[in-house]
Amino acid sequence: MSNASFRGITFSAIILLGILLYANTINYPQFLFDGNMFLLNNPLFKNLDYYAKLFDIQEFSGLDESLGLYPDVTTNFMMRPVAYLTFSINYLISGFNPAAFRSVNIVIHILNSLLVFACIEQLLNSMPSNRSLSLFSARFIPTASAFVFLLHPMHTESVTYITQRFASLAAFFYLATIWLYLLWSKKEQRGEKGGLIRWMSVVVLLLGMMTRESLFTAPVMIILLELTVLGNKSLKSVIRRVAPHLMLMPIIPVMVILVSAAQDSSSPSLSGAINIVNYVDTPIAHYALTQLVVLVTYLRLYLLPYGQNVDPDPQLYTHPFQWPVLSAASILVLMAGYAFHLFRGNRNDVRCVLVFVGVAWYLLAISVTSSFIPLPDLMAEHRAYLPSVGFIMALICMIDILRTKAESTRVNRIFVIGISVWCMLLIVLTYNRNKVWRSPVRLWSDAVKKSPAKDRPWINLGVAYGKSGNFLEASKCFLKVIEINPDWSQTYEMLGDSYLELKRYQEAVDVSLRGIDIDPANPVIYNNLGIAYAEMGKEEDAKQAFSTAIALKPGYQNAMINLDRMESFMESKIGRRK
Repeated sequence: MSNASFRGITFSAIILLGILLYANTINYPQFLFDGNMFLLNNPLFKNLDYYAKLFDIQEFSGLDESLGLYPDVTTNFMMRPVAYLTFSINYLISGFNPAAFRSVNIVIHILNSLLVFACIEQLLNSMPSNRSLSLFSARFIPTASAFVFLLHPMHTESVTYITQRFASLAAFFYLATIWLYLLWSKKEQRGEKGGLIRWMSVVVLLLGMMTRESLFTAPVMIILLELTVLGNKSLKSVIRRVAPHLMLMPIIPVMVILVSAAQDSSSPSLSGAINIVNYVDTPIAHYALTQLVVLVTYLRLYLLPYGQNVDPDPQLYTHPFQWPVLSAASILVLMAGYAFHLFRGNRNDVRCVLVFVGVAWYLLAISVTSSFIPLPDLMAEHRAYLPSVGFIMALICMIDILRTKAESTRVNRIFVIGISVWCMLLIVLTYNRNKVWRSPVRLWSDAVKKSPAKDRPWINLGVAYGKSGNFLEASKCFLKVIEINPDWSQTYEMLGDSYLELKRYQEAVDVSLRGIDIDPANPVIYNNLGIAYAEMGKEEDAKQAFSTAIALKPGYQNAMINLDRMESFMESKIGRRK
């Protein structure tokens, strides 16, 4: 079979399997998790005029107050306008049709799988000194890597979870940048003109940097490929060749510095930029130590994909000599050290080179989210989407190296069967994992089982139960949140709402009064308190509660309507007495 025919069959299989694997998620109805904040309730991407305002960062940063948005929403929009533009196109064409949004996510994931194959195939054929790679290896490595990437359940969060198009689209631009650069390099080696392809790589990288911050490491990755796979021995020559890509690197740090300064109304500073989304004030050293453990946890999830969790609750490590930190650091050092040793001892075997490159890819690509820059969540599966390309490539290359130690037609068949069985297992795991995204109750019920001591899964499960009309279960969830975090005032609002729906008015009064003790400036709790008093026949107390809510939030429509009804009721009651 010719290479062109093999490639065509492989690409067709990837497309077909990708569609079949995720087809059941198309009609899942909800925008889950932070889809409400970043999409449903976000006016910024619904109106293309806001994109023109991005050039004035100071003015744009003030939109969170004028539009009633979380600062994280405007920050996210300013840093990732290309990703939001794809959401805008979705919205303008189909409104908030989840099937349309998910269809685009699935297409992106399939394209990424095709690019994984194309990039690894290019890498295998780009090493000048490599002459010994067998035809079987040349086909097995890119094919197995692409299928494992396509089918792995760890990637469900970047596909089925609509908002995390950020991760998959960024991976598309990253992979496309590498692939185009390799194409240009190959043309140059053959003495052909390929300048247009080189500049296409630069443009794609720029688009990627406007999609997600992880593209910051792409130029460094290209330099590594030049020094290893492409065999360029002169660092000066490498810098010259990669110069257009390197010139784009300051874009992300400069944008982060400017946006953080605008959000805080302060002078630009490195400290402010590093802590731009550090809302829980996690110390940088503690975050960095914890990420060592998280990096190894991602690796475990790729090798043994069980216990996936949309809202994990990893421990925050505070000391470098804690056993999990020491063991994780040892694993990472041993992995990197062995990969480098393999590379140094076998520079003419492209597979050994790609083991080293793959490990470096994993560590480089994940360094933006999982190093020393504190993010609100210590761990999230979608962060490993792009880095996994390197790990999967290194793993498949290692498997092929082991295969060739006892190479025969029979051994080749055993390895193909083994990879096929692994892929079938991944299909089953991915299909089952996607089921939890079918509804908010399913998703958050799964999360609270795995993160029972974390407040956010419980409050989200409570909200999900409330939206489904099960206010009794919702109230139980909110009580659990208060048990875990008694200072979260929003929980008292939601628990009060649940008790009102259940007509348990005295309990609504009690929980509202507790909430007021926690947050005396919360108008929603006062409004709930007023409703409960009104239902109990305590008109004066209700009137006072509604009045306080309006005083705290002038123009608070619900409280104003409730107060007007209460006053009308009291007047009619007095009239009847006369």
